[in-house]
This record gives sequence, C-alpha cells and structure tokens, in this order.
Amino acid sequence: MSQFLDKKELFDSILHLKDEEKQNPLGVIEQFFNDYRLHECRHTLWAMVETCLTTDNAEFSDPDERGNLIQRYRDLERLLEAGTLLVQRRQQK
Repeated sequence: MSQFLDKKELFDSILHLKDEEKQNPLGVIEQFFNDYRLHECRHTLWAMVETCLTTDNAEFSDPDERGNLIQRYRDLERLLEAGTLLVQRRQQK
C-alpha cells in the first residue's frame, strides 16, 4: 500500500510550507508562477502522465486507474490555469 494512503492524517497536513507561507498561501502560488510558465507546467505534467501510461507500471495497469490519472491531469491543468489568472490579476493591481 502507498505510504500516502497508509498515513492519511500525516499526508493531509501541510508539510512543506513555512509559517509565513501558511499565512500567505497566495504568495506561494505567485512565486510558483513567477518561476514556471504555464506552457512549462503543461509540458511537465503531460510528460509525467505519458510516462505512467506508456511504461510498465503496475499502478496504472487497470483501465480505471489510467482514466483516473487522466482526469487528475485535467483537474491539475485547470488548477494551473486558475493559479495563473490569480497571479496575473494580482500583479496588474
């Protein structure tokens, strides 16, 4: 079983943000989108999905699991787009 599923309480908590980042999570999003362009994020995200689906990977051998991965890809891409818009709007003000 995955460590993320085995220790749900631990992995549902905020693990990597510093205290000041927890107070200003939009700043973290802004820094991310200042460091990475949307097209780069799309490329990297798709490379991860493609690798999972085209290599021998027991995690994605089931068609339902592959479908779930593609849906999560779409959802993460939408999240990236929303983050991009938030940062652009904040910087225009």
